[in-house]
Amino acid sequence: MAGKVFLESSYELIIAKILDENKIFWYRPKPFKWLNTIKNTSHLYYPDFYLKDFNIYLDPKNNYLIEKDKFKIESVISQNNIKLFILNKNQLTLDYIKELILSTHSDSN
Repeated sequence: MAGKVFLESSYELIIAKILDENKIFWYRPKPFKWLNTIKNTSHLYYPDFYLKDFNIYLDPKNNYLIEKDKFKIESVISQNNIKLFILNKNQLTLDYIKELILSTHSDSN
């Protein structure tokens, strides 16, 4: 990937290396607006990676954040109609990312 990107976690670094080493183009996407329907408040959600060639977003998180942010993530996906995948520690692999790409690609055919 061209340019500099500041990564905020070791999980992000792992994903960035996998994508770069396998020549999978990615960039930091713009944030998505989402409405917390329980509190009636508007927010922004910042996924970590956008794979433009496959139209999918990847966001690695630890298990605590996956549980904590479950409502937010579901809201972002449904309100923005996007393919956002949250990756836990065990899913930070090229094989898993390839599975996601293949499954979303076959869905669109």
